[in-house]
Amino acid sequence: MQATTTGNNRTGTATSKDGVAEMLEANTLWAPDENPDLTLSDKDRQIYIIEAESVGSIPPPATIQGTLKSGINKLLGERPEMLMDKIGERIAFERGGTRLYEALIRKYEVLEEIGAAGSMPMPLDASGDNVYTTMVRIRDEEHEHFLMLSEAMKSLGGDPTAQTPCADVVATASLGLLQVVSDPRTTLAQSLSAVLTAELTDNAGWELLIALAEQAGEDDITDRFRVAMVEEEQHLVTIRAWVKALALSPAETPAT
Repeated sequence: MQATTTGNNRTGTATSKDGVAEMLEANTLWAPDENPDLTLSDKDRQIYIIEAESVGSIPPPATIQGTLKSGINKLLGERPEMLMDKIGERIAFERGGTRLYEALIRKYEVLEEIGAAGSMPMPLDASGDNVYTTMVRIRDEEHEHFLMLSEAMKSLGGDPTAQTPCADVVATASLGLLQVVSDPRTTLAQSLSAVLTAELTDNAGWELLIALAEQAGEDDITDRFRVAMVEEEQHLVTIRAWVKALALSPAETPAT
């Protein structure tokens, strides 16, 4: 329902300036004189934190070989469940990353068609691909990483379809990024900023995963993880360059 103002026998819609003044006046009238006492709510929150169960647990190895390997690693003082949990996390993240780039590609296609995609530099590598082809390549690499991680989980006797605790957490944390890119109201620059957040997180996640795989003595999957890490680093360089180019654009465009 629209607010109206009256004056000089005229009735019209209130301007945004009038609305701001009214909001400030209401805040002055109704805001409490002192900050609310949150002691009781903080105590309740403390109880919830102490008594809450964990998000989940690592599923047991799906094969006898995986069970034996897991048991031996535990005897040696290693934590195979941590490695499998983090592989599960990256599986969830790469699956989400594939969907994230799919949404970005769709938005870029529409904006490019109507001439509102803005100006972005070519990727800073030797591919020579245009922006659209580069987006497609990155999406495909994210999907390849997902498949490779699933195979790595199987090689450890784990179930790549299981939702490990870290996978559950990262899926929830990433949900907002996909919502930003999928929202038809967000610009290309805003969508790329969300993708940049994902790539920064992804690179840090791969670094940790490689360290865990090295610690576990899993040389084969460590090498495969390193190859993926190189590709992820290039994703980050490209997305960062696009975000910067749109932010520094000399004129405001629909893309920004």
